[in-house]
Formats: sequence, structure tokens, C-alpha cells
Amino acid sequence: MNTAAVRVMIVDDHGMVRFGLRGYLETVPTLRVVGEAGSAEEALDLLRTLAVDIILMDLVLPGISGAEAIQRIGELYPEVRVIVMTSFLDTAHVLSAVRAGASGYLLKDILPDDLVQAISAVHNGQSVMHPKVVTLIAANLNPAQQAELELGKSLSDRELAVLRLLTQGRQNHEIAIELNVSENTVRTHVSNILTKLDVRDRTQAALFGVRFFEALAHG
Repeated sequence: MNTAAVRVMIVDDHGMVRFGLRGYLETVPTLRVVGEAGSAEEALDLLRTLAVDIILMDLVLPGISGAEAIQRIGELYPEVRVIVMTSFLDTAHVLSAVRAGASGYLLKDILPDDLVQAISAVHNGQSVMHPKVVTLIAANLNPAQQAELELGKSLSDRELAVLRLLTQGRQNHEIAIELNVSENTVRTHVSNILTKLDVRDRTQAALFGVRFFEALAHG
């Protein structure tokens, strides 16, 4: 059965970056580049007429910043998911993007095959964050409170094992290999984790996990 290609828009103010990304992504049968923009304003204009699944977006753009654009896109086009692709891995950029609703945060030195996997993961409802991003965000949050510790302790041993791997930025197929279980089993564990922790996505679960395991280590 044929499945529709994932529709991708590239947003970067450097023409050569857009050219390189488009050139590679267009060689991938499961992806289709449907547009590109040099600014957030141009991207928002294109979204009025283009059907887009995933946006690859730089954070440092002329005019409206990438973070502000992510927030606007989330409000106007909630079905569109944004993956940040940037050279910056600092607190200000990371926090602004994640708070704005980015579904992924990757560095531009990512390997091409890893980028394709990340696009697929985000399209399937997962969040994809560079492992250092999760640690950086957690370092800027308040320490876990006792109630949060008790919440984490409600997880089973296997769910805790999955949560620990989530904090390392692992995707479902990697967790399945690590724990020697099927991807369906991993998906079930992740779903149970989200329900028990009352969080909406993998990123929030991973951030909880970092705080929880740190609190355990120092408790």
C-alpha cells in the first residue's frame, strides 16, 4: 500500500542551506519538499496556500524570530509540526523554541539519515530533541518536588527503564532494541507513562524523567 509522502517546508535565511537540504530531501522517496522560505513572514504567507506536514526552521531569522514563528504556526496551523534546525545550543535559544511549541530541536551537523528518521518520528507524533537539549532544559527547571517524586514512583520498573531512555533522546525503535521488546510494546509503555505522569508528549515526559532521576540520585 502506498503512503503519501511527508510534505516538508524549509525555512532558513541562507539560500545555500535551503538548496542543500532540498537537494538531499528530494532524494528520499518518503519525503516531498513543497516549499521554502527565507524568513518567518514568508513561511507564514506560504502556509496560507500550501499543505505542509513538517517545517524545518532555523531560529535566527530576519524579522520575526523562529521562536515567535513557531508559536504563531501552532496557533494558526496546529496540525503542522516544527523541527528546529540550528547551530545554537544555548539556554536562550533552546528554551524559547521549546516553550513556543517546537516538536524537535536538532543541530545542523546532524547526519542526513538521522534527519530523515527525525522527520518521520515527528510526523508520527513523537518529539525529537538533541540529548543535550533535554539536559539543558531540565537544568533551568525547579528541582522535583515530593509530589513529583511520588508520581514517578508510580511507574513500573519497565516504565522507568523506558523513561530513562526517553531522557537520553532515544526513539521507539532504539528503545525496543535496548530493552529487547517490540516497538508496539514500547509505544504501550510510552502511552502509559504519559497517562501516569499527566503530561502531553515525550518531551515533557523526558524533562520529568531528568528531574526525577536527579532527585533520586540526590535523595
